[in-house]
Amino acid sequence: MKKIFVMLVASLMVSTFTFAQTADSTQKKELTKEEKAALKAKSEAEVMQAYKDAGLSDAQIAACKEVVAAANQKSKDLQKQTALTDADKAAAKKIISDEKNAKMKEIMGEEGYRKYNATRKSQKANATTPQ
Repeated sequence: MKKIFVMLVASLMVSTFTFAQTADSTQKKELTKEEKAALKAKSEAEVMQAYKDAGLSDAQIAACKEVVAAANQKSKDLQKQTALTDADKAAAKKIISDEKNAKMKEIMGEEGYRKYNATRKSQKANATTPQ
């Protein structure tokens, strides 16, 4: 009788543990509109702070924003192209990034670009992912 009872309890425990582990932890949490807006505002504030830390004028900031927007649009267009392989897309993204960085360096100057990158790296290192 003891053996049957122990086997029954053991099988219940195994089945409980098995079903308890079925939650998919790899899914991203869907953000609400308010959370998305807050993240976007925070990101904008960080970028503006990096521009200010680099000592850019309003005209330079506007030019940098245009360069970043153009690069983002090129990246979005690239993602829509189904004829390219992932390796081709990665190579094209690298080219887009290099062009963007060259234009940013041209607008900011070497010293301003270095300060901007240092600020952005520290901001990204201090950032926490939303849970």
